[in-house]
Amino acid sequence: MKTNIDWRIPPAMLHWFERLPKDRPVVLLLRHSVRGDLPVGEAGYTIPITKVGRELAHAMGVMLRGRLRTLHTSPILRCVQTAHELNIGSCAKLEIKNDRLLGDPGIFVVDSSKAGATWKALGHEALMAHLVSEEDPLPGLANAGSATRFLAHHMLATAGSNPGVQVFCTHDSLVTATAAHLLGLPLTTEDWPWYLDGAFFWEDDNNLQIRYQKREATYSGKLCSLCETDVLEFARREIASTIGLNSGARFFLAGGAFKTLITGKPPRDLDLWAPSEKDREKLIAALKRRNAKKLPERAYTDAWSIDNRIVELPHKTEPATLQERLSRFDLALSAIGVEHCPDGTFNTLIHPLAIESVLRKEILLLKPLINWRHSLATLERMRRYASELNFSSPASEEREIWKIFDNQSSEMRQGMLERFHRTSKGSFGVAEEVLGRHFAGFGKCKSKGLSPITNSGTSSASTLKT
Repeated sequence: MKTNIDWRIPPAMLHWFERLPKDRPVVLLLRHSVRGDLPVGEAGYTIPITKVGRELAHAMGVMLRGRLRTLHTSPILRCVQTAHELNIGSCAKLEIKNDRLLGDPGIFVVDSSKAGATWKALGHEALMAHLVSEEDPLPGLANAGSATRFLAHHMLATAGSNPGVQVFCTHDSLVTATAAHLLGLPLTTEDWPWYLDGAFFWEDDNNLQIRYQKREATYSGKLCSLCETDVLEFARREIASTIGLNSGARFFLAGGAFKTLITGKPPRDLDLWAPSEKDREKLIAALKRRNAKKLPERAYTDAWSIDNRIVELPHKTEPATLQERLSRFDLALSAIGVEHCPDGTFNTLIHPLAIESVLRKEILLLKPLINWRHSLATLERMRRYASELNFSSPASEEREIWKIFDNQSSEMRQGMLERFHRTSKGSFGVAEEVLGRHFAGFGKCKSKGLSPITNSGTSSASTLKT
């Protein structure tokens, strides 16, 4: 490290600090502060920031007093130390949250071993040149354009609606490539960020504002969508960080996890469907090799915890194809899937009604309902999806479910209710509505010589478990 450099906070950062909007969240994707020299040919994960690096990060924190709202960081030491000094300087006393999309491995890395080999083969400058200008992924790496858009989407969703500056501390490659793709410019080595240099993002009239060094631009396109590229890249990233890409199993990642591409928030869980017992055994073996933690028994599935994700492996090993798998879902937004093949290739399938659901901002059903015996759980899921996505759950779609329920015998309705309680994650008013229908239909049942919905021959409301 050259000691005669007069390190300073980059002038462009001072310029933008004075001009940022104060009435909305502003995301700052920030390169860490001044560090020591990296060993030749190594990433230097343990290299700390220097004394001047600590002083500059502290000084930037002082500038952010009263404005700093959150601190997220790559788990790499120099980024964590930078976030710590920002926190002290700002007097904000914030929780510093690690985010592995920012580093170790970072948004561009899908397979760490292959990505490391690619980096060594090309060198840092050639790899950076590819990330800022190309989208086709190199071995072990993500599609750069899709990855940068997802990172921006993720940061904005994480920032929420709280006005102020939300800092995401990371590395030069992430700052440069993200800025390049969203600015629409092939940035060169002269445009790489200095220490404590960064890109600012905020939403304005449904557009994304970008500020980086002396450049400013507006990005008006969608950051993420249910297009084939975004769906595939999401699946590659999630599979790599949980099961790994070398399990040798054929399986489908399918279901509601892809809502992340709409919300920017982490998936609730990942459903991996094995088409055979042999494939399922390989998935379990892969989870064990990666030290996944087995979770308590669940209805219809086994669950594991790994890398801040819940992976669910349904007990049933059917059907045999991704298309058949998607046809057995009830919600259009669940009918999205990626097949992982043993040779490492992927196939993607997106039901057209899933796209229609997003365009209409409505939770739509796939009719006829194949799993009609579980339709109460489907109704709960409809309402939960609507709440998470700020969509509507159309009355016409809900009537389809109640029509199925009302047309069943009392014994069948009781069975549907029991299935609902085995899988319910919050009710969303479904149990209460069933209770209302139960009592409303009591007189009708008696007049027809039927018994109301009961449990072991009783008609107590407690059997409904509301």
